[in-house]
Amino acid sequence: YTEEQLALVYHKGVYFYDYINSHDRFQETELPSIHEFYSTLKDEYHDLYLKTDVLSLADVWTEFRKMSIESYKLDPSHYVSAPSLFWDGMLKMSGVRIELFTDMVMHDFIEKAKRSGISM
Repeated sequence: YTEEQLALVYHKGVYFYDYINSHDRFQETELPSIHEFYSTLKDEYHDLYLKTDVLSLADVWTEFRKMSIESYKLDPSHYVSAPSLFWDGMLKMSGVRIELFTDMVMHDFIEKAKRSGISM
């Protein structure tokens, strides 16, 4: 990478979301007026912005996943939400064992209290 490219990725990018409203915008050969876009960059910056955004998120996820597996032996990729991962982590670290309901009254109470959505 050039020094100019590296300088662009070392800080949070700026993107002109309102101006890019169709694929035709990428065919333009001139910058928009200052009222539509307050940066001097276009097309290649779009690709760079998307790549760095996705790759930065991938780096964070990879490190989080590595830390979770090393520390708790739990892989966040196997969970649909952070709360479900943290719930398993709490159970694992505390050693608490939750017993199954054997009392039908308790079971019915919980069933009636359920709402829609994902339930652990």
